[in-house]
Amino acid sequence: MKTRFTKGLQGVFLIGLAALVAVSCNDVNFSGPQNTGKAQMNVHLTDAPGDYDEVNIDVQGLRIHYTPASDTAADGQWIDLPVEPTRVNLLDFTNGIDTLLSSAELDPGHYRELRLILGSDNDVVVDSMSHNLKVPSGQQSGYKIKFSTDLEAGEELDVVVDFDAARSVHKAGNSGKYILKPVLKAFIDDAEEAETGSVIGTVEPTDADATVYAIMDQDTSGSTQPNEEGDFTLSGLDAGMYDISINAANEQYNDTTLTGIDVMEGEETDVGVVTLSEAGS
Repeated sequence: MKTRFTKGLQGVFLIGLAALVAVSCNDVNFSGPQNTGKAQMNVHLTDAPGDYDEVNIDVQGLRIHYTPASDTAADGQWIDLPVEPTRVNLLDFTNGIDTLLSSAELDPGHYRELRLILGSDNDVVVDSMSHNLKVPSGQQSGYKIKFSTDLEAGEELDVVVDFDAARSVHKAGNSGKYILKPVLKAFIDDAEEAETGSVIGTVEPTDADATVYAIMDQDTSGSTQPNEEGDFTLSGLDAGMYDISINAANEQYNDTTLTGIDVMEGEETDVGVVTLSEAGS
């Protein structure tokens, strides 16, 4: 498993690793970390950054659907994973940096679909001014995140939830109001288990203020912005051929596109250093 870079939230985002999993539909009893018949799932949160000062979300819960390994024909049940309610600035967690959202011991079986539950205390900071982020009604059950895996006894699995801030925050016309419509995906962060791959690279010069997009068949599969050193990571990409489009906000530089970038399951594709040419050259 690759080295993980996890950033704290100034001491307020501590997860109780030994917390019991609560069940909303049927009771499931867990006997604790000494039970070798359990599996371990760690859920991390990361972000594809947007052009904002901050994007703060009010995390209240996380659910996952479970079907016992012994009864694959069963309808299954929703399980509430242990989460410490908190506000998270998504822009603190970009380009391979993430934060632990939940850690739980689970029964072996089939797990599909995560649901992220948000409260009402969400806001976006633009040019140092805070704006409330309105969350559409009817989301009490949580925002759906496509995900599927089978857990075996004794297995430990890291799952990453990618919250795309740039595609999730929308300005409502001329009203000045902002709306949050989360764009989320989840992937397994383990080269042996992963069904997705990633692209890494460096954009120069750093003052180009670039945004990097992964595009497959004219559809944007992911986006990010390089860090202060120009390094970027595009994670959770389905296997296939991509165009990597690099758009410079600084008009002194030209945009560029790398074509035919092959992404493979469990692999990290390094496109190296991409130097943007000066406009007019």
